[in-house]
Amino acid sequence: MNENKSMNRTIYLSRLERRIGSDYYMKFTSWNGLGVTFLGESTVTLLAMNFGAGNLELGIISAMLYMSGIILPIVPRLLRGGNVVTLGFWIWLLRGSISLAYLALFFINGRKAVFLILTLYGLFCILRTVGMAMINTVQKRLMVSRTQGEVLFRISASFQGTQILSRIISFIILSLKHLTDLFGLLTLQGLGFFTNILAALNFKKIPNRTKVEYKKGENIFVLLKRNLKYTPQRRILIIHWIALGQLILFAMTVPFLRRSAGFSTAAVFLFTISLSLAAFLASIMLRLIVQRTGSRPLLFFSALPTALMFLLWTFIPANYTPALFSIMGFVTMFFLHSLGLAASRLVISITPDEGSVVFNSMETFATSIIAILLGFSAGFLADISNSAAELIAINNFGLVFLPGAIGALLQAVLICRVPEAGSLSLRESLRIIINIDNLKTWQTLSNLEATADPVKRRTLVQAMGHSRAPIASHEIGKILSEPLSHEKGELIDSLFFTPRPELLYFLCTEALEPLTFHRDRAIFALGAYPGERTEEVLEILLHDPDKRIQAIAAKSLGRIGSTKNLELIHSRWQESSSLHQKLDYMIALFHADPEHRYIYDLFSEKTVREGERAERTYFTLLTNQFGMVPALGLLYREESARYGMGLELLLEESRDTKFVLDKSGELIELWMMEEFQKIWQLCQNALRNIQTHALLEPLLGALKGFPESSADAANTLAGLYFSYQIFTSEAENETQSQYRVPGGLFSGKNRLRR
Repeated sequence: MNENKSMNRTIYLSRLERRIGSDYYMKFTSWNGLGVTFLGESTVTLLAMNFGAGNLELGIISAMLYMSGIILPIVPRLLRGGNVVTLGFWIWLLRGSISLAYLALFFINGRKAVFLILTLYGLFCILRTVGMAMINTVQKRLMVSRTQGEVLFRISASFQGTQILSRIISFIILSLKHLTDLFGLLTLQGLGFFTNILAALNFKKIPNRTKVEYKKGENIFVLLKRNLKYTPQRRILIIHWIALGQLILFAMTVPFLRRSAGFSTAAVFLFTISLSLAAFLASIMLRLIVQRTGSRPLLFFSALPTALMFLLWTFIPANYTPALFSIMGFVTMFFLHSLGLAASRLVISITPDEGSVVFNSMETFATSIIAILLGFSAGFLADISNSAAELIAINNFGLVFLPGAIGALLQAVLICRVPEAGSLSLRESLRIIINIDNLKTWQTLSNLEATADPVKRRTLVQAMGHSRAPIASHEIGKILSEPLSHEKGELIDSLFFTPRPELLYFLCTEALEPLTFHRDRAIFALGAYPGERTEEVLEILLHDPDKRIQAIAAKSLGRIGSTKNLELIHSRWQESSSLHQKLDYMIALFHADPEHRYIYDLFSEKTVREGERAERTYFTLLTNQFGMVPALGLLYREESARYGMGLELLLEESRDTKFVLDKSGELIELWMMEEFQKIWQLCQNALRNIQTHALLEPLLGALKGFPESSADAANTLAGLYFSYQIFTSEAENETQSQYRVPGGLFSGKNRLRR
């Protein structure tokens, strides 16, 4: 599987190979997360302390993982031509096997034991470092730029999640009273041996065609000099090296808590659980942010709190409670891990496709030089801190943590000068990130990208479309740029109900282009954007060859308050034979014509000739336009279910009017006999001397002038309904004034927007 001999394939993996490889890589990461806890730094540090290791040895252990990169100059030449997956597999197996030699600690003691621990851990780190040069190359092959941030953070979350589990297991084992510290720690090494084998077996199954390359003259030192020559690369590498140096310094919290704060071996592992939990949460929570804003903002806004936390570690007394130290460790690791992930993402962006193993070796080699300096310095600074603590207000390890704060401030300065394609500015990012709605919007978008369920997608699209988060417009704009996005139409509709002026240009462009898929929806949405540009576009569309487009444009023109084309719209309303178009013109005239002449057209023989279904539709829309209650559509629905039920509901609702109270029995009798003309006569007689609200005067005039000979069930129920609205309008307004209810009867608050 690793050696694909097809001549048609390149070193780059296909989409299917990337998916398969990612699955195996995630399994490798999970098992490795278990193994590295059992075999790694915390366990080895506690082993060394068990045999009396001094601060210098502990400082070397904290930096050993990075110091081991000193051997990398020979790796590309030594391993050239080898498949990176095959090499990584065997190196990982050998790395785990070294842990078996720790069994010798049952038979030796003192300085010999410390020397053996340093030697074995050094070999472990050397093999791990060489293996990581292969693993980083494989990881890069599993990514494309589009998924780089997501994959990197997902891998980190998997790794940290299993580390939490392994540290809980470690805590439980070391808490067993019948086990000595030495036996418990060596038990962890044995568990690490087996989990490391499982990790290696999964790594072996990853598809790969990349081999270690070595070009004469392209050694680590040449590559280092070349990258340091260019300012952007130099700044990125320095930021990354500082981040690794901070992890080395922060690892000294283990001896600080064990020696100065008096933590037990089990309590130290309990503290490390909080660190893994922090790293896990950072990987989960920040994935969405870095994917949308870029690495620069995350790095800057993580560097400042990191500096603050290192200062706290410098000055905090050793006699504080374990809970406080765990909280501090959690916060520090959260931001440290954020720094590390953001820096790693930047390094991946400058890693070349060809010669990636050499590049990774160069970067790790430089890290090892820094680690050697920091490792010895950390032990030296710990010794000095013991003496300095008597003179200044620092703890016994205070000077170890102080350089971490200085490095974080330097990172914040450097990142401001690093260009990153697609990254938001620091000011924009701060404004966006501090808004909780933005995080919800990003989560919604992430869920949308991850699900194929049409019902869930529709719910998520609606949530995004109506979001008020500042970032929502930016993300919606990106989706709208897709020609045939399933969600595009619904998002365009949402731009009407939740106006976003920044997307007006898109709507105008979509509306003016005859061959766009959602042209009619874009024209509809323009009705929520009054202004000269909108009016200009809609007037062009009002003369479009397509009559459907003309009607939608008229509707939106009416909504933005344009009256320039009122007569043209009114004539088209009268001439149109399409129900949908007539409804659009109706909405346009409601907004644009203060005289509401179209209402007279509704109560006419011409409308009756269109049939009862059309009548019901027109009259229902009219009630929605005025925001009248109860809903006329509800009455029509009940009337269709049982003859006379709609009338009964209306009469029950309108008993507060004298006309209905006096005539209800007669009205029911006439309705059951289908004497619709006589019902109209009763209504028109009752309306003859009525004075009503100015807004309802066109409706009153239309009811009075309706030809009785055209009466049918649909318009008769509507006639009774609108007569009741006129009868009750005056009393409703008086009641609202008496009880100081805001708004008038037909204030438009409930009018149908669509």
